[in-house]
Formats: sequence, C-alpha cells, structure tokens
Amino acid sequence: MGHIRLGQLPRTRKWRDVVELVAAGADIPQIANATIKAAESAFLFVRDDSGYNHAVWLMVQLGLASHQAQPLQHLRSHGIDIPDNTSLPGVAVALTEALDNHSAAHGPRSDFGELAQRALVDAVIKCLEPKLAQELLYDMQSDETQKALAEFRKPKEFGRLACAFYSRLTTECMNYFLSQTLATNLGAGQRFPTTNQMEQFERALATHCREASAIVEQFAGD
Repeated sequence: MGHIRLGQLPRTRKWRDVVELVAAGADIPQIANATIKAAESAFLFVRDDSGYNHAVWLMVQLGLASHQAQPLQHLRSHGIDIPDNTSLPGVAVALTEALDNHSAAHGPRSDFGELAQRALVDAVIKCLEPKLAQELLYDMQSDETQKALAEFRKPKEFGRLACAFYSRLTTECMNYFLSQTLATNLGAGQRFPTTNQMEQFERALATHCREASAIVEQFAGD
C-alpha cells in the first residue's frame, strides 16, 4: 500500500540509509529501526490522530465491558452494537461500524487511522477464534461468542489482545513505509531475486514486529 499512497520516498539521508540497508542484505532489526528513524516525523501526529486513539479506546472498552453487570449494553453505549447472540464475523462488523461511525462524525481517517482499524478487527478475531469451536464461528444463535468476549476481563487475555493489536499495527506500518523500497529490490541481481524470497523477508519482518510488540502485553494487562 505504501508505494501507492506515499509516492516517491523523501530523499533524506535517513531514507537513503533504509534503501541501502535493504539492498545490502541487512538483518530485520536493523531495517526496522532505520525505518522508524526515517519515518519519525510521520509519527509525530499519532498522539493526536483521532482514528488511532478511537481504536485504542474501543479496545479498552472490550476489557472494561466484562466487569459491568450488562457487558453488551456497556459496549453499545460506546458505539459497538453487538447483538445478544452473534457470530465472530458479527463482532468484526460491529467494531468496523463503530470505527466508521466515529470517522463519519469526526472527519476522514488518516492512513494511520485506517491501519489501526484493520489492526483492531484483526486482533479481536485472532484472540477470539481459538476459543470457539469451528461450528460456532458463524453461529448466530449461540452465546459462545459473548462468552469468549467476556474473557477480555482477564489481565492475561487483555494483554494478549493489546499485543496482537500492536503487532499487526507495527507490521502494517512497516509495510506501508517499506513496500516501495522492497519492490525496487526485486529481480535478478537484487536483494530479492524472486517473489518467494521477498515474501520470506516480509514474514520475518512480521515476526520481528510481533516479538517487539510483546513488551506491551504485561503493561496492557496491568
């Protein structure tokens, strides 16, 4: 997505460092750290980004709701309209609609807000799916999905949710900024002679982002 939305990368020393590291075959942590430094100015607005902040706020509500007498009513009062009985896709739709409604009321989402929305929905699905039997994933009549949502009241489970969110968001951000650089290093004589090798790099980058995001798990649970 980055090479489409960003256009030409800035011709700064920091970005040239990123390009050179990729071309030279540097390891994943080096490239990730250089990318963060090069994109530093792009992240200065994060604390004021409405889409990102709302995604994090909704994630917190998922944890707080389970401590309420009426968990679903709490979520509905905060814009997440989950029916009494619903499927896992139903939860994903409710979260997406909550974020879309916020965006409609507060102006267009930034690219970062868009990435945060996808990361939140993906994280919730990732955490809930293993708790549901295969036949219940799409069952609109079962209350098992609601029971699975209630698990977020546990510090360990909420920590896992936060870790999954930041892992996906970090990976998406890295891909956003690196996609153009990676594309120019694909082909004979380049860092990635084949698309398979570039895919291996992208998987390794996702693993690095997941491991780096583990630091938030204990913090979020606490």
